[in-house]
Amino acid sequence: MTFDDMRFENILRDIVVNENAFRHELENSSPSTRDYVVFFVARSGSSWLTTLLSGTDLLGNPEEYINPEFVRDVAVSLNSREQGPFLNMLKRRRKSKNGVFGIEVREVDVSLFGEESFFQEFGPGTCFFNLWRENIVAQAISLYRAVASGRFHSNDGNDKASPPSYDAPAIQHWLRHLVATENANLSLLYRRRLSFQSLCYETMVKDRLGTLKLFMERLGVAADPHQFAAPAQGELQKIADIWSEEAEQRFRAENVAYLQDMEASRLIRQPNPSA
Repeated sequence: MTFDDMRFENILRDIVVNENAFRHELENSSPSTRDYVVFFVARSGSSWLTTLLSGTDLLGNPEEYINPEFVRDVAVSLNSREQGPFLNMLKRRRKSKNGVFGIEVREVDVSLFGEESFFQEFGPGTCFFNLWRENIVAQAISLYRAVASGRFHSNDGNDKASPPSYDAPAIQHWLRHLVATENANLSLLYRRRLSFQSLCYETMVKDRLGTLKLFMERLGVAADPHQFAAPAQGELQKIADIWSEEAEQRFRAENVAYLQDMEASRLIRQPNPSA
């Protein structure tokens, strides 16, 4: 499948919609009052963050609604195949009870959806977050393991899956992919001069209540995060083990110069040009 094939309008080209039903629902429902967008990279804690925030019933349900892998099913459920109406209905259907709506995206998702259409709906007043991971080697190994084993999350029901064989070229491939995605996300935020909150995976997962408090404060949600001290039902757990730790140690020892070059290429390590 080509990049053009994955564009929003091409994926939804043959969807049949009921415009009268759509219009009726739009006119008889209320949109979100507070919106946020989380730019993320694979294995940066985005799925855990979704279960954490969704579990409060106060901080939206930030899913990957415009990911080309999922957008067709979302569009069918919304009865919409045009960018503006799609987001308008999405913000009505998937907001939390207090009017908060969240979405997780990568730069490529926004590009395939239509950048201008996306930011017409998420303009002034939207809170932006950039989710990244300090230890990108552990991140690459996690992604390699997930793809190779088919086990991406703790609730996959595949907890007996054996770790794959160590494969340095494959880990290098996923590390380059992660850096490219991370840099593309930041480049978009910088280019559009968007103010955003940086979210580091390592800090976030160690301070669950602090993460909730941050979102509540940024979104103006008056609630005590301590009432959500216990993990919500279905909240994801870390699945790394000794294999992951040993693979990271080996990869770091065998790829010193390569890792130095990759770290130097990360925009997150450089000053924000729009600051």
